[in-house]
Amino acid sequence: MSHLQRPDAAVEALVVHRNPLLRAGITAALSSVFRVRDAGNAALSTTGGPDRPRLVVADHDGALQALGAATRRVSPGPTGAQAPQWLVVSPAMNGGRVRLAMSAGVLGYVHASCSLEELCDAALAVAAGRRYLCRTAAASVAEGWLGDALTPRERDVLRMLCLGLDNKSIGLRLGVAAGTVKTHVKTLLQKLDARSRTQAATEALRRGLLDEPTSDFGELAGDLQPRRAVDLPATTQRVATRSSPLLGLAGA
Repeated sequence: MSHLQRPDAAVEALVVHRNPLLRAGITAALSSVFRVRDAGNAALSTTGGPDRPRLVVADHDGALQALGAATRRVSPGPTGAQAPQWLVVSPAMNGGRVRLAMSAGVLGYVHASCSLEELCDAALAVAAGRRYLCRTAAASVAEGWLGDALTPRERDVLRMLCLGLDNKSIGLRLGVAAGTVKTHVKTLLQKLDARSRTQAATEALRRGLLDEPTSDFGELAGDLQPRRAVDLPATTQRVATRSSPLLGLAGA
């Protein structure tokens, strides 16, 4: 933490994380470098006015909801009031989630299993107006760039593949021959470095390649009636949990 300057003691950080254990751990960890306030599940609107914090630490969904509400708010904030900077601490991580949060206005994103020192470094950087991604978040964003290499049609095929549709069913919905779909699937397996359709679906979800629907697929989504879902491994169906120093600090 030596390379980052500690803020003035008056700088306030607000913790609004929905996970009570993580919230307690974050509050305890940041109390050494900020004047921290645990707001529970309170919305950002409760922090309005001249005393609004410089830093808000939240979960992914809470941050997106609050930032979306702030964007829709008609009345401006107090004159001269500085909008808080946002840091997300999340136990779930993929490139799509991270990119979505950053595009919404979040400056920092760290995994819930990060060290206490890294959390403080991230909070200090974000409070100073600088972006911060932990190694896991940065890697997930880098992996997610593969999505830019997928054509709109490949994305459509990948989405339907994840729904468990076979080549013939996909072809009927896209208006192409099953052989054409087979070619797209083969290309997807190569791009995702996957050996099977199930592995391709797993990789697509892990990398966050399917967070944003394509315009072509949007018109078809309502007509999809998958006969079976792709049988994804249990590690993909549930949020991976790893030992977190924050949880240990919360129980201290």
